[in-house]
Amino acid sequence: MKKISKLTIALGIAGAALVVGVHGHTVAQGSLTIGGSSSNFGTHAVQGGFVPDPKQIAGIVSGGSLNASAMGLGSGCTGYVTRQPDIIVNYTSPARFLRFYFQGQGDTTLIINDASGRWRCNDDTAGLNPQVDIQNPPAGQYDIWIGSYEAGANIRGTLYLTELRSNHAHP
Repeated sequence: MKKISKLTIALGIAGAALVVGVHGHTVAQGSLTIGGSSSNFGTHAVQGGFVPDPKQIAGIVSGGSLNASAMGLGSGCTGYVTRQPDIIVNYTSPARFLRFYFQGQGDTTLIINDASGRWRCNDDTAGLNPQVDIQNPPAGQYDIWIGSYEAGANIRGTLYLTELRSNHAHP
């Protein structure tokens, strides 16, 4: 039997840490980081019953180099995104309903890994703008990506969160 040196073991552990990452973990090789503490456009603490409703998170730019449709995340999970989420929302004291929607001047997608680890995705609910509705949303961390439907597109816009049910995605 071949002896394994302490250096070989240490290098193997260090390599595994680089693949997984220090914060959170990746879904699969070449895919998205979930459960971490870093995002492209900030982390937001949101408590059920928030005012004003809708909550606006402005200054987000969509897009990235990773093709979400090739990651096997589920139906409707499309668009080009970055590895780390664009926004992290820590949602406490949840209401019975939570809607996420993005408004920008172009074709964008929305990918959410909710607090229970479920993937929720959408493209084009309101024109070219995506929307995700969650009935009885769980408390916890929501990792959110704003994708660009076309590779290389970077679309500036605003992410909205609302607990109000309405027939349209616009405030």
